[in-house]
This record gives sequence, structure tokens and C-alpha cells, in this order.
Amino acid sequence: MINMLARQVAVWKKEIFSDLQNLLRKYSVIAVADLQKVRSSQIQEIRKKLRGKAELIVAKNTILQKASENLANEKSNVDKFANSLSGSKVLIFTQMNPFELIVFLNKNKVRVPAKGGDVATGEIMIPAGNTGLQPGPVISEFNEAKVQTRIEGGSIFVAKDTVVATRGDVISTKTASLLSKLGMKPMEAGLALSYAFDNGLVLGPNELAFDLDQMKSQFSTAARLAFGLALEANIMIPETAPALLGKAYRQAVAVSIEAGFFTKETTSRIVQRAYANMNALSQAISTVKPEALAPQSPAPAEGKG
Repeated sequence: MINMLARQVAVWKKEIFSDLQNLLRKYSVIAVADLQKVRSSQIQEIRKKLRGKAELIVAKNTILQKASENLANEKSNVDKFANSLSGSKVLIFTQMNPFELIVFLNKNKVRVPAKGGDVATGEIMIPAGNTGLQPGPVISEFNEAKVQTRIEGGSIFVAKDTVVATRGDVISTKTASLLSKLGMKPMEAGLALSYAFDNGLVLGPNELAFDLDQMKSQFSTAARLAFGLALEANIMIPETAPALLGKAYRQAVAVSIEAGFFTKETTSRIVQRAYANMNALSQAISTVKPEALAPQSPAPAEGKG
């Protein structure tokens, strides 16, 4: 019996070894994620999400190292990459660059049931309505979670939407049990890459750590600053052309108005400006010599002799 098990293990190792060699030849990128706190159900869900984009395999580091050593002449630094790994890992083979893979994984996280001791990844709310559960011991679980219920038609109804956990809360075993009975999968799970091999380049945690939202903000800020600089320097490109033409038009109109040059665009504004200047001059004169602006009486007509 022991010999049979040993032979089975040996066959399994050879199959994994062969699979790894084929994957190493096929793909230019190998990404690595830690297996700690990752459940087998999560792996299966993530594998479905990656179908057609990447292949996911769990293998011992020693087998990967041996497979990499055999391909060291074909792939530069692949053996160095394999030898740098330690602990339980899941390997992702893909043609996507590591950062594209990180974005994809973040966008395609899976929903899984909660377990006692899990930390809530977001607000968990039990919605109002029919739970489909029959009255019984489960009522006490609702009470402990402070969820108001009522019995109607032989079924438990939740009286109103109730938040049982917020982001960062530790989920109790009883609350996790209740959520499971309700068929809820409140936990968001995904893989976080720790190492990657990209066409001979070995990337570690520091190189792979980036904040997509922060990066978008930085690009947006850089684009605004570049646009402002291009406007100031009068650099004509498709993005600045409308603003530069508008600026040139406004400056031309201002110069025409200042010079009293009449066009269909400036006539009304020149007249308005002249009228405003006249009023201002009148006000200044009235302040210094009010009588100068007083209405003049008509001169008396000379009598005829």
C-alpha cells in the first residue's frame, strides 16, 4: 500500500513538473500570489475569472525551481526568479503584463461566504423581506445580530434592512452562520501579487505596489499642468488650438477697441466705451465745477428799434 502511494505521488510530481515546463515555455509572464488566507473555493472562482486570459496552478516551490533550472538557457533569469520564492504560492501564467494583471484581478474580485473571524471588506446588510427560513433555533441568531424579524405564513421575515457589520469589523461565528443560512456571500476576495517574472525582468513587492486611483490623479494633474504650460507658451496642438484661437480673438478685439478701430465685432463696444468715458468725464467735471454742467439759459433777443 505504501509503495503504491509513493508511486502515485511520483507520477503526480512528474505531471506537475511537465505542466510547469510547458507553461514556462508558453507564457512570457509568471505572477505569484501568496496562498495564506486564500480558500480553495476562492481559487476556483478566480480561475473561472481568468479563463482565456491566464492559467493558474498551485505547485511546490521546489518543483518550480527544478522546472526553471531546465529552462534557464531559454528564459533569462527564470531560475533566479524561482529561487527567490518561499512559502505556499499560487502561480499565474499569462501574456498580460503584471500591472495589467493586477488591474484585472482588482476589477474581478469574487464574492465568498463569511467565516467567523473574517474582517468585513465592506458594509454587510441583511435586506428586509422573506428569508425563506422556517421558524426555529435560527431565530436566536437573528436576535443576537439585532435583526428584527416577524413570522408570516410559516416563514421568517426580516422587518427592515439591517447592517450587521461595517468595513473593518470582525465577523462573529454566529453572524457568519446566519449569513450562510441566508445564502449571502458578503466577503470580497482576490489575489494580491507579491512577485512577477516579465520577459527576464524580476519584479518584487515594491515594484508591484501601486495605487491605481493615485496614479490616475497624478496623470490628471500632469495633464492639466502641461496644458497650462502649452497655452502660456502658445504651443499649437490639437488640444490647445481652440483655447489659443479664442485667446487670440479676444486679444485682437481688445486691441481694436483700444485703437478705436470699427468693425462689426467692435462697433457697439467702442460706442459703449465712449459713452462710459463721457459719463465719467461729466462726473469729474461736476465735482470740480458743478456750474459748468448747469443748463444754459438762452440769450435774450435784441429789440428792434
